[in-house]
Amino acid sequence: MQQFVFKPKRKVDGKTIIQRTYCGRYKLDGDKRLKQVSLGVTDKRVAETKLNEIVLQKQRKRAGIKSSGDGKDLIKSSVQLFCKDLRVRGRGDKYINDVERFIRIVSEHAKWDTLIDINPEGFLNWRIANGDKAPKTLNEYLNSLNAFLNWLVDRGTIEINPLLKVPRAETRGKQRRKRRSLTEKQFKRLIESSPYERSIVYHVAAYTGLRRSELKNITWNDINLEGEFPYIVVRDCISKNKITQSVPLHPDLVTRLKDKRQGSGINDHVLQVPSRLYLYKKDLEAVGIPFKDEEGRQVDFHALRTTFATFLHSNGANQAVAMQAMRHSDPRLTAITYNDANLMPVGDAISKLPSINTNSNYSPIDSPKMFSGCQNVSKDDSQDLRKNLGKDSDSEAESPEKTAFGAKSKISAMAPAVGFEPTT
Repeated sequence: MQQFVFKPKRKVDGKTIIQRTYCGRYKLDGDKRLKQVSLGVTDKRVAETKLNEIVLQKQRKRAGIKSSGDGKDLIKSSVQLFCKDLRVRGRGDKYINDVERFIRIVSEHAKWDTLIDINPEGFLNWRIANGDKAPKTLNEYLNSLNAFLNWLVDRGTIEINPLLKVPRAETRGKQRRKRRSLTEKQFKRLIESSPYERSIVYHVAAYTGLRRSELKNITWNDINLEGEFPYIVVRDCISKNKITQSVPLHPDLVTRLKDKRQGSGINDHVLQVPSRLYLYKKDLEAVGIPFKDEEGRQVDFHALRTTFATFLHSNGANQAVAMQAMRHSDPRLTAITYNDANLMPVGDAISKLPSINTNSNYSPIDSPKMFSGCQNVSKDDSQDLRKNLGKDSDSEAESPEKTAFGAKSKISAMAPAVGFEPTT
């Protein structure tokens, strides 16, 4: 038996070009010729390990020993089984279709036919070739492949996920689709001027935070308009996080929904959600709201959910309440992603900080210019200083040095430490 790894060479314009990745050749006992395989890796030791696995699998197959992890399973058939399993586990059709499409696109570009062909270099070459895509999109492709490969590892089909250590693309500061919130005045104009059916859709979206797919599937059976606290039930089968949750309703929405409910059946859909974005854009244009602002931030339909989060924060809802209302599991989504910081009342918050009287006869605390002869402050000067500070000393026998520097600490006490932390 023979086996070895090498880098193929070829002549181009009289120059020898060495291929970047390794190939392997092997010949089992009884074979007449060497067989060549592409290993797709740049490290020699990794290439030798990979070739050893291939040779071992060939020997086991020739001996009639079936191996569940031989890596020769076709990617296409494995992906189909993976998608069927996802469907049984309750994942949505859109997610399943996207996963299947992402894996197929990368596999075709990297020329992966079987599971053993999958390697980091193939994915990295695809990512380099598609560098014009948004970093978030590139990460979604990697996430889909990792989900698939981890599933194969759990089944015992492969031993390790070959893409496990591939780094994710950096997304901070590189978002392609930036959203903004509507202001209260803009939102009021949109609700008052839009056609009735779309107006109530926008109103429910911005005052409950429900997503478009959830709005489409809400029925009258999901809405309780009676009692002290009316609410909408978002069923697990239509919710993104697959958890049934109740969302309280604003009194204005309760009034509008009661009027709309007349003559409707309990299983009828409540809202007629526009299927096309151009109707929403048309309604925005009619009331003078630009779809994109000067900073390139857009106010698409999903931005109504951003509007909901921003209204909650700007009207005093704490982080825990806002997170629960948004039905988020990650507080960063509520505080950062879905919160329009430009509409936060930061100026009002700063203006409410305690006022410090600066019309004082004393030098600033950190000023090097204190009292002349600081080491020899008289007892009378000390008493005058204490009177101006509004407090008498506990002891008349304080040393001059202690009295003078004690004044500094008393001045500090007049301005209690006040600070704030940014919302996270």
